[in-house]
Amino acid sequence: MENDIGFRLSGFREVSLVDTLKQLSGIGYDRVEVCLEHPDLSPLNPASVDGAGLRSLLERCHLKASAVSFHGKKSSWKEKESISRSCLGMCAALGIEIVIIGSILGRTEANFQAMADFTRELCIEAKSRQVLIAVEPEPETVIHGRAEMDRLLETVAADNLKVNLDIGHAFLIEPDLTSDILHWGGLIVHTHIEDMKDDEHRHLLPGKGQIDFSAVFQAFQKIEYEGCYTIDLFDITSDPLYYAREAYHRFREKVT
Repeated sequence: MENDIGFRLSGFREVSLVDTLKQLSGIGYDRVEVCLEHPDLSPLNPASVDGAGLRSLLERCHLKASAVSFHGKKSSWKEKESISRSCLGMCAALGIEIVIIGSILGRTEANFQAMADFTRELCIEAKSRQVLIAVEPEPETVIHGRAEMDRLLETVAADNLKVNLDIGHAFLIEPDLTSDILHWGGLIVHTHIEDMKDDEHRHLLPGKGQIDFSAVFQAFQKIEYEGCYTIDLFDITSDPLYYAREAYHRFREKVT
């Protein structure tokens, strides 16, 4: 297996950033997705760790960042715009090129137009910093699935607008999630990995749901995906270390 394996920091939101990075490194993860939802990284927290501080912590833990993200599906547009711009600054400090954003809840035409305007402006600013903006389709948000993502790509028409593909989300929305992988191909610059069951938006350990991981990774190989496979488990605050360790070993079994 050549792709790096990462973990989203939001799953460790009740653990200090320092302890989180030490634990993930100890398990064997290569990278972390820097989630600004983590209290120690939130721009809304005056005591949060800045980019230079985070870079130092990552180096000490022998980790790298795969991307910087803020989803904020329950946030106001004003808050999303502010924190998403903070993501650009964090990217510069870490020397990486991917910012992941989500959309808000509420699938209305007005919200789509607001998302398109927000994304267009962010892409313009990101391009000046040589950063890619990867939007993540998520059920019941403005960018619900493939149709909405394709419309956003066409509407914004920015060459640095890309896709963060969450395989669980695609599993829930599309008849065949591998069709999303093949459809977007090189537009996919980052992924979220978890298992999922039909009609239940709950992120599960690999092997605990119904996703055909063999077919998924064959599709990724077909498009020559070279990015990070990032584990996305959110509701794990009861014992995040257990879930991160279990996910790492289960995932490696699926791809080797």
